[in-house]
Amino acid sequence: MTDYVGLDVHKKYFHATVMDEKGDVLIQESFPNDSDGFDSLLFKTGDEVEVALEACYAWEYVYEELEDRVEEVKLAHPKKTEAITKERIKTDTRASEALAQLLRMG
Repeated sequence: MTDYVGLDVHKKYFHATVMDEKGDVLIQESFPNDSDGFDSLLFKTGDEVEVALEACYAWEYVYEELEDRVEEVKLAHPKKTEAITKERIKTDTRASEALAQLLRMG
């Protein structure tokens, strides 16, 4: 089973929402924005993981941290994500959950 992870990335931390294939939220938690933080997140997920994050602050670093450790990393355009969800997302939880849901839905 695939876990779908939406990341809302900040300078010192990232907020992750992990969803299963049915759309059930398994994890909503913040982690340090470093290798140990990504280790902690991936320790809590299954073997098959796909990740989505907005193409904004530090996306290249996050991509490089995850590209060899997960099945797929996808970048989302911030304005297009906002248009699809039809709202300006104002919390880390809502942003990461929207990204996980969009990733899960393809």
